Amino acid sequence: MMTICKDPVLNVDTYGNIFMYATHRDLTTSPRHIIRMNEPVRPELLQKALELALIRFPQMAVGLTRGETAYSYRYIDKPPVVLPLQNHVSPYWMGSADTNGYLFLCGYCRNTIIMEYQHCTCDGHGFDEFIRSVLFEYLTLCGHPVENDGSIRTRETEFDPKECEDGFELLNDVPRSGANHHPDIPSFHMPEYDSTTDANELVTEIAFPFSQLKAFTKKNGGTPMTFVMTALSRAMHLTYNTDEAIVAEIPMDLRPLVPSPTTHFFVSLLDLPFLPEYYSLSFGEACRRCSDYFNTQRTLEHSAWWAKQNGDNVFAIHNSDMPIAEKEQAMRTRARNYIRRDSFILTNIGAFNVPESMKPYILDYSAILPCAYQPWGVLVSSYRGYLKISLAQRDHNMNLVRNLLDTLAGTGVRASTYSYPFHTTRYDGRYLDR
Repeated sequence: MMTICKDPVLNVDTYGNIFMYATHRDLTTSPRHIIRMNEPVRPELLQKALELALIRFPQMAVGLTRGETAYSYRYIDKPPVVLPLQNHVSPYWMGSADTNGYLFLCGYCRNTIIMEYQHCTCDGHGFDEFIRSVLFEYLTLCGHPVENDGSIRTRETEFDPKECEDGFELLNDVPRSGANHHPDIPSFHMPEYDSTTDANELVTEIAFPFSQLKAFTKKNGGTPMTFVMTALSRAMHLTYNTDEAIVAEIPMDLRPLVPSPTTHFFVSLLDLPFLPEYYSLSFGEACRRCSDYFNTQRTLEHSAWWAKQNGDNVFAIHNSDMPIAEKEQAMRTRARNYIRRDSFILTNIGAFNVPESMKPYILDYSAILPCAYQPWGVLVSSYRGYLKISLAQRDHNMNLVRNLLDTLAGTGVRASTYSYPFHTTRYDGRYLDR
């Protein structure tokens, strides 16, 4: 049994460690965030901004060591790098010599900043904190009159070790119950991905004013997440001629339920089903039914129980004494078996918020959840009044997108689209920087 490191920055959290052992073919090891600026990116200033932000975020200044029986964090004594990207397909490896060992990638292309993170260090909310700090430092170095409204963890604020605490330990002190959790039922599945090909994915960004969605949900009920789930399910029903249940895995941020400043992985993985009987209902009624069901899954008692179950199982494997190669295989098998339960992954990272003084320089924001072992990765984000659905798919058939647009139009939502080939930054522990 391994012991807990005395340095909180180097502690491994309960669930996030699974991403150390997986590869980009197994799990979404490297989600991408895309920030379009109002002027060409200055890479030398962006590199300096990274150095300054890392002063405030020591938990991001770490790499990985592949030991005989486990992975562990290590401090990095090299500077962070800013890498050129010519298109949406990354040629780099996370944590390798490409990034000087860092478990994040910062790239640029013309007026766009691209940032990706190894999921073992943080979740989407945690990386959002780091991104906003980097952007603040960068815009300051560019000479722009930006001000921190108190929402950004800058060097003027003090690092608190709780910012890299294992949030799963907080779940020991809250009520937990496994009652009424969604049972494993036959659900719609595409053919499994052949991980030997490592082919590019197709990403389509579907954007529309958030006010159009709110107008529909205000009149008909439901939530933004269940609205998107209903639209996606109906589009899949039309595209693939399925009447089976469609079940999405929903990574849900636990911080609103169990407050913590942690940037580490602090998420409960819940199921959101679209049941066969919903197909015969109106869109509004199906959306309401979907919301009512999901409300039973995301209560504190259930979310905490499900997160604790998953976290304890993963942490037990991480702490076991099996050889590293066997442990990698065990973690990858567990990951694939778990996500195989569901039809696809759907995550909502919410609004990307920056101080008003920064908004004139940040024109657009989006994020991508890579497919990994799933046929689709769907991520919902919003910025400056627009909601964006980023749909990554292994199958490059555009019929799903066309049917999704038609389904949205039926609710009064008029969306624009942008499609392109994509490949996330690869990750495999065999290619770590030494």
